[in-house]
Amino acid sequence: MDFRKILEEYSYKTELHAHTSPVSNCGKLPAAFDAKLYAKIGCNTLTITNHMDPDKYRRFPNPADLAEFYLSDYYKAKEAADGTGMSVALGVEIRFVGTINDYLVYGISPEDVEEIATYLPLGIEAFYKGFKNNKNVIIHAHPFRNGMEPTPLGYVDGIESLNLHPSPNSRVGIAARFARDNDLLVTAGSDFHDPDRMAMGLMRTKTQMRDSFDIAEAIKSRDVVFDMSGHIVIPYLY
Repeated sequence: MDFRKILEEYSYKTELHAHTSPVSNCGKLPAAFDAKLYAKIGCNTLTITNHMDPDKYRRFPNPADLAEFYLSDYYKAKEAADGTGMSVALGVEIRFVGTINDYLVYGISPEDVEEIATYLPLGIEAFYKGFKNNKNVIIHAHPFRNGMEPTPLGYVDGIESLNLHPSPNSRVGIAARFARDNDLLVTAGSDFHDPDRMAMGLMRTKTQMRDSFDIAEAIKSRDVVFDMSGHIVIPYLY
C-alpha cells in the first residue's frame, strides 16, 4: 500500500479534540494562542471542544450565561485564526451531572450551545433522545479510561477510539475492538491541553472541514484516515 498516495488524497488535517483556557479548567493556553500554534504547523481545522460539565452548571445556572461563557474561547480562536487559512470549528465535550463520562458533540452551531446546557442535569439518554438530529454526531470520548461507565448502545453514534492524551490510559486497542464489534463510528483526537502535545492525533479528509457540520458529515461518511504524529491509521478495514 502506497501511503504517500493516501496522504496526498487525504491531505486536509483536522484536530477534533482541543481545550483552551479559561473555559476548560484543564486547558493550559488561551484560545488565541492555541489557534496560532495550530495554524503555524499547517493544521487546516482546529475544533474547540471545551468542557461543559457540572462545575459550569453550578457556576452558571442560567443556560444563556453558561453559553456566553462557553463560546467566548471559540470566538477568540476564530478571531486569531482569521487570515491564516485555518478554520476553527465548534464542538462540545459534555459531562452530565452524576457521571464522569464525557461526550463529544459535532455538527452544532453557536445557537445550539444554550440548548445543550439545559441537558446537563438530565444525562446521556435524555440528551440523545432530545438533541440528536441528522446533522450532528454524539461520540463517547475516551470510553475505556479508568472510571468510565458503559453507555447503552443506541445512545451514542460512536466512540473516540484513538484518544492520544498521554496521561490517562485510554485503552485505544480495546476501544478500537469495541467499535469494530459494534459497528460504531470512530474518531481520533489529541485531547490537546498544552503545546508539547499538540496535533498528536488528527483526522485527515479529502476536503477542508470549514465548520462543525462538515466535521459531522465526514465522521458519518467514514471516508477518513487518522494521523498519529505521522503514523497513518485506516480505521474502517473491517
